[in-house]
Amino acid sequence: MLTDKGIEKKKRIYFDENFKADEWEEVEKEFKEIEGAQINSKDDLENLIEKYSELSYIIEETYAWKYIKMTCNADKPQYSKAFNQFYADIVSKSQPYDFRFKKKIYESPYKDEMSSDKYAHFIRIISKDIEIFREENIPLMVKENELSNKYGEIMSGLTVDFDGEENTLLQMKKYLKYPNREVRERAWRLISEKVFSKKEELEKLFDDLKEIRVKIAKNAGFDNYRDYMHRAKGRFDYTPEDIFKFHDSVEKVVIPFLKELSNERKEKLKVEKLRPWDTEVDVDGKVLKPFDDAEEFIDKSIRILYKVKPEFGQKLQMMKNSKFLDLENRKGKAPGGYNFPLAEHGAAFIFMNAVGLNSDVRTLLHESGHAMHSFAKADEKISQYKDVPSEVAELASMSMELLTLEYLDEYYEDEEDLRKAKREQIEGTIQFLPWAMIVDAFQQWIYTNPDHTVEERTEYFKSLMDRFNQGVDWSEFDIEKGARWLRQLHIFEVPFYYIEYAISQLGAIAIYKNYKENGPKAIEQYENFLKLGYSQSVSSIYETAGIKFDFSKDYIKEIVEFIKKELKEI
Repeated sequence: MLTDKGIEKKKRIYFDENFKADEWEEVEKEFKEIEGAQINSKDDLENLIEKYSELSYIIEETYAWKYIKMTCNADKPQYSKAFNQFYADIVSKSQPYDFRFKKKIYESPYKDEMSSDKYAHFIRIISKDIEIFREENIPLMVKENELSNKYGEIMSGLTVDFDGEENTLLQMKKYLKYPNREVRERAWRLISEKVFSKKEELEKLFDDLKEIRVKIAKNAGFDNYRDYMHRAKGRFDYTPEDIFKFHDSVEKVVIPFLKELSNERKEKLKVEKLRPWDTEVDVDGKVLKPFDDAEEFIDKSIRILYKVKPEFGQKLQMMKNSKFLDLENRKGKAPGGYNFPLAEHGAAFIFMNAVGLNSDVRTLLHESGHAMHSFAKADEKISQYKDVPSEVAELASMSMELLTLEYLDEYYEDEEDLRKAKREQIEGTIQFLPWAMIVDAFQQWIYTNPDHTVEERTEYFKSLMDRFNQGVDWSEFDIEKGARWLRQLHIFEVPFYYIEYAISQLGAIAIYKNYKENGPKAIEQYENFLKLGYSQSVSSIYETAGIKFDFSKDYIKEIVEFIKKELKEI
């Protein structure tokens, strides 16, 4: 049974309910009090960790709402200004206190008396943070943050006039699904031309970001920004060399299978060559229409989540009741989609740009997986354990896309439409992997060869597009092929946050396989891993989820075989 309840902030333990984190003088006073606190026992130490975590949650939620307002109103500079000001005045000024707090904990004689089961991973995390912190990087990070936000400002303002109608770039995606090939090609060309019109500005923006990032890495004592980010992201369970092997495995195992699918697509479309504007069209000529408006969109997802587990549906309903959703695309709204944790509420806000496509359904269910993760960690008192790495966060969201697959009849009553939606979803899980390899390999090269020119960067990207080509003919569109990376916001805004999607995708398919074989037990294991947050290593968390942390060639072969089997059954 669904609920009419909303989401309320949790009661604070250490801070007055009226305390706000938007004035540095007030925030600094609390930091200084924590910094000067006497630690005379193990209990004192543990209480101080919890008090500091609560202060972190207050700051994090204030940051969250400023980011949310900025992205919901990307065409209104005052929100971007408020966000950047908060980052500069509060977040960046907090970092030296954060560093000193972690040192205080690490150097405390009572550290070793704390429970090893509860605090072992916490110590590992703060040790890493202590190692890479440099105070001289703070102003650089402020500048990096300001620059990266410009990407959203640029892209959110791009519109295309198509047949007398103004469309955002996301709204133009619907034309790439048109059965009429001439319409698709025209739409694709207009999108490419519009992005290319900003190429010089975006290339300059990226070079400015790269320069700052290289300085940050050098200041922290690293040879390159790639190695710095690998450490900063706490990738304890694998090395950059392991990722290169992952690239190779996808090239050798996944690409041949995807070329088979591309050949099938080419035959069904009755075309001699599969062109870039042929990759998203429905081969049967039918575009799935899952919903008519935002109300229907969200209500159907609520019912789907309820079928997976009633508590999941109730929590998404509570988010709706609390207006913690902004789902529809509109002019002036930042691109992309996200789930932003609200630390003090123990909940989350979902932002996306729905235009009425089947991909919107996948996005909402994906972000709902993130949201369930936020709910599961609501009562966590150690902030480092609430802040999960992407390999874990994306496992939660990508798994939800597949765990909900059996219930898509909420959107598609027609049996053929349902089979079509399921096939799109399952094919999409594996079709995504080559692009993930391209985005990661591109950044690996960029930051280990930082002195490259724009021309060299373009040529290297084109070589990756060729290496991981799934069977698409880009002839006569060499320029567009070289500029395709400009549309990937992660490269600009959250560097090196992408390979985690691929690692998590393998894990999600394994969780789905587990669900198909074991039903309710798989959901229980899924919930168990959500509750862990980041209190254990990534590999241990995957084990709790009932799967392997593995991206070897042999494991990927297993995954591909399972996908083939599922597609045959559909």
